[in-house]
Amino acid sequence: MKTFILLSWAGAVLFAASLAGCAHVPTASTGDVTPLFRDALFKPPAEPIDSRTIFAVDASMRRFLAEEIIPQTRRKDPRQALLDALHGKLLIDYDSEMTRTASQTFAAHEGNCLSLVIMAAALAKQLDIRVTYQEVYDFDTWSRDAGFAILSQHVNLVLGPRVSNLRFYQGDATPMIVDFLPPRQVANAATRPIPEQTVVAMYMNNRAAEVMIGGDIDRAYWFARAAIEADPGFSDAANTLGVIYLERNHRAPAERAMRYALQREPDNISAITNLSTLLAREGRTAEARALEQRLAQLQRHPPFEFYDRGMEAMRTGQFREAARLFEKALSERPYDVPSHFALAIAAAHLGDLRRARQQLELAEQNSTTPESRAIYAAKLRHLESLN
Repeated sequence: MKTFILLSWAGAVLFAASLAGCAHVPTASTGDVTPLFRDALFKPPAEPIDSRTIFAVDASMRRFLAEEIIPQTRRKDPRQALLDALHGKLLIDYDSEMTRTASQTFAAHEGNCLSLVIMAAALAKQLDIRVTYQEVYDFDTWSRDAGFAILSQHVNLVLGPRVSNLRFYQGDATPMIVDFLPPRQVANAATRPIPEQTVVAMYMNNRAAEVMIGGDIDRAYWFARAAIEADPGFSDAANTLGVIYLERNHRAPAERAMRYALQREPDNISAITNLSTLLAREGRTAEARALEQRLAQLQRHPPFEFYDRGMEAMRTGQFREAARLFEKALSERPYDVPSHFALAIAAAHLGDLRRARQQLELAEQNSTTPESRAIYAAKLRHLESLN
């Protein structure tokens, strides 16, 4: 059975999903999106899905601003005061398990890149700091969960000057970026500014993917619906909606949603992959093959090709070949944790414990949840105990 791809904003998720490439910028559409929706097929949510909660600042956040940040702005650039807080008392650990609102991220001190952007933007607005949301290219990662292939893409936040800036600070003209990645890694990255309505759609799309992977298809539908309503031009939300329909075997509305996504972003790899899968299941072989040919032009290799081949080589005891294939996988996806871990295993079988240790360290560093980081740290300690 072919896996559907979802999109996540490290970052968000579902069937075969991907964000827009640099060459194509999806634009918001004012067209009618109601034909995409089939509300009667899904149980209404127990709690309304309200986009106003995403950037809401609660009492604890206001207290933190008043006590920890605003006093600092009397002697330094407010942007720097906010960044200092984000790197100090407000330090957020990376956690891809759930995309959080501003207040949830603040309370948990955990979140993915989208969660961090949302929280930082909410705080910045309270300080009258202009914010620019950015989509960042070339930091895509793939993962698999519950039968879904998940493409996670990256966003960050640029802090601009104060809206009413009566004071000037050294370095006013220098952009300040909020990001989990070190500045040197994103300094030369290709970026695209995105409007806040797209950020809202990304949040809703992430939540749709996350709850769908958790098995709640009904709730996933309402999140995907909210994503499309927030930004009708955000094609990944339509792709996610299509996957949700397919999970309930509603093929006609699924096809409609995926074709809507491709109308807005013809090179959307996730939507192409998912639609070709749907058409193949229906026996529409010629249409499916045409999409597969288009996908081959856009994508040199399927995302898990070298990893899967490497695992097969390990199963047959070909550890040197397995190591070569895992290296190939990492050359295309340098932050892929399963490939780092698998390469560590292959290296250990080849007697190269130094390399095994190095790959375990990279697996720990690139892990996207506290639980997985703890697992790889324990494996690393075990390996070091053998020396």
